[in-house]
Amino acid sequence: MGWILSHQEPDGSFGPVETMSHYMVLGASMLYTGHADAAAALMRAMKALFVAQDGSFDAPEVRAGRKSALLERGYAPAWVIYSSHVNLAYDISLRAMPHLLMLQDPVSGGMFGTGDDATRRKGIVNCAVTCVAGESALTTGYVAEAMRMGDHILNLVASNSDLGVCFYPIWDTERGLRTDVDAPASPNMPRVIERFGNNQHHYLTGMMIAFLSDLYRVSGESKYLDAALTVYEFAAGGSEEIYQTTLAHKFAWGSSWLYRTTQNAKHLESACRVCDYLVAHQEKDGSFVHWALVKSADEWSYSPRLNITAQFALWISRTEALL
Repeated sequence: MGWILSHQEPDGSFGPVETMSHYMVLGASMLYTGHADAAAALMRAMKALFVAQDGSFDAPEVRAGRKSALLERGYAPAWVIYSSHVNLAYDISLRAMPHLLMLQDPVSGGMFGTGDDATRRKGIVNCAVTCVAGESALTTGYVAEAMRMGDHILNLVASNSDLGVCFYPIWDTERGLRTDVDAPASPNMPRVIERFGNNQHHYLTGMMIAFLSDLYRVSGESKYLDAALTVYEFAAGGSEEIYQTTLAHKFAWGSSWLYRTTQNAKHLESACRVCDYLVAHQEKDGSFVHWALVKSADEWSYSPRLNITAQFALWISRTEALL
């Protein structure tokens, strides 16, 4: 966190940050590592940088037509809403939430990935966006909407009939579960997660577990906990390589959140093992590199480094708090 704070400007911003997505978890990370004043300054900067007059977000990556942002239109906004709300920046979070919910599919309850699909009310329902939007909905009091998102995740898990081998996260409102090789993946939603494969995208299983665990804690409905446990067993019961890659960083979040509910030591152990790997690969200056995506630290520039350092620090701090 010292590396992050060393880059904060007097106005609360962080200088040459390329996208709103690279800011998205900074506020939560700073707050939960004990830097509430710095997080509050960031909230003021975020409002000036990204909040439009109607309360929606004016993200530079969307204005520029960046494909990754357009495929997961609600992903960064959902994280910004969450980070803002936990920092009591309700003038950001509560105004933005209705705009985010415009991406919700009225049939499945999940969140469309693109704005065009949301407008057409058909297309790809994005698992990653659904999980993070669900966390934001729970945090801001939209419990019914969050439960409908959770029900989509339940359906997604139930529709995967071969969890002993793999998990398919892509849902098409017209074709159902997409297991074909042409299924359209997006940055945070791979086509498939192989249970015994290496370098698998277990940040997604981590998001699912965290969201479902929180839904259970709020609703008391055991179906959400049962699904969280199913996803955990799929991930943790597969390749040991899950504990040896930065691609599993959010699995620490999911496992620690599951432990809060179950008090099962193996869930906390999973979170700790992921965090141990992250800490072992921390840079000397305190920052983090997403080593699964690059071969050299020089390839991981300041803006994505700010984002991933904030994320890794958040999962580590939340896991440490449970020890």
